[in-house]
Amino acid sequence: MGYSTVIDHVGTPALWAVVLKVTLSRAESNDLFLSGDSMVSWPVDGLEIGGDGDSRLERSGMFVSEVAARPGGLTLNYREQAQAERAAAILKMQFAQIGIKEEA
Repeated sequence: MGYSTVIDHVGTPALWAVVLKVTLSRAESNDLFLSGDSMVSWPVDGLEIGGDGDSRLERSGMFVSEVAARPGGLTLNYREQAQAERAAAILKMQFAQIGIKEEA
């Protein structure tokens, strides 16, 4: 079980993407669900376009199992690098509190 975050400069006009991926085995996913799935949230200031091409994400949080179920992970696009870095730091803090370690 683990997660990763990557910040990348993408698109025109230039946006900063935070890509969050959670890796869970089927057993870990079941255990997480049965023990009460945790929710992670992210800042919406500067949030632009969801990674799936939809207009602005209308949510500011998602269950860990939902993120894990997305094949490409969750992509959050921000207008400024500082906003993306803040979002990544907040996500990392939440995963540390949940007890899920960052993958190397």
